[in-house]
Amino acid sequence: MDIVRVGIVSSVNPEKCKVRVAFDDRDNLVTGELPVLVRGAMKNKEYWLPVVGEQVVVLFLPNSNHEGFVIGSLYNDEDIPPAKEKHLRVLQFEDGTTISYDTKTHTLSVQCAGPINIKANGNVTVIGDVIADGISLKNHTHAGVHGVTSPPIGGS
Repeated sequence: MDIVRVGIVSSVNPEKCKVRVAFDDRDNLVTGELPVLVRGAMKNKEYWLPVVGEQVVVLFLPNSNHEGFVIGSLYNDEDIPPAKEKHLRVLQFEDGTTISYDTKTHTLSVQCAGPINIKANGNVTVIGDVIADGISLKNHTHAGVHGVTSPPIGGS
C-alpha cells in the first residue's frame, strides 16, 4: 500500500478521536481506526474531526497499511472553500455559522445561526460604539417630555 493515500471517511469515533477511511480504488478497503492530526493536543487544544463522507489524506507509517493517521481534508468539486480571498481566514460550520477575519480591513466577523454567549471573569471593554437593533449606545436619544440626553460619560 502507498504511504500517502486519499480516501473517504466511513465512520467516526468521537470518544477516541479516530476515524475509519475507505479507499474506493482498493475495492472500498476500510482502514482500522486512525487518529486525526490536530494543531494542539497538550495545553492548548483544538478539537476537530472530519465527518462521514469527507475526503481526507492518510499518511501510513512505512511498511504498514494498518498504522497511520489522517493529516487533513481536501476541497473538491462538491466541497468548496468558504472564501477565495487570500486575506481572509474563515471557519464555517454546517449550520451556516461563520467566523472570519479579514487581514486587509482588520475586521473580525461572526455570523451565528444561534445565540452567542460571552463569559468573562472580568470586564468586557468595547472601544467604539455599540449598536443593538440599529440603536447606537453613544448617540441614542430618549423620547419623552425633554427627549434629549447627553452622551454617556466616560469612566474607567
